Amino acid sequence: MNNKQSGQALIEFVIILPVLILLIFSFVDLGRIILENNRLETITTLVVNKYRETTDKDDIISYVQSSGYKNIDIDIVTEDRLLKVTVTKDIDIMTPVLNNILGDPYEISVERVVNYEE
Repeated sequence: MNNKQSGQALIEFVIILPVLILLIFSFVDLGRIILENNRLETITTLVVNKYRETTDKDDIISYVQSSGYKNIDIDIVTEDRLLKVTVTKDIDIMTPVLNNILGDPYEISVERVVNYEE
């Protein structure tokens, strides 16, 4: 391989490197979003189970926070015989292009509606 070909390979690598870095960071951000979505699903289960014990929203929020889940918003609404639990959390997106597309911070929201009789 002569110097001309190795120089060409170096230039091609330098051109492709930023794209590869953006792809890697995008996959990491998307993985974080999926992981947080699953955590919020777990939190909705905790809230529904705790609501069956006590209907005090402050007790439920302190219970969830003592379980290790911080910086989340919990909304509990009862209508007719339904219990609607909405849990939201903001995630900071670290990929420059992806944060313009999704918005920074990106809000994840999970909602669960279950039958509830007092």
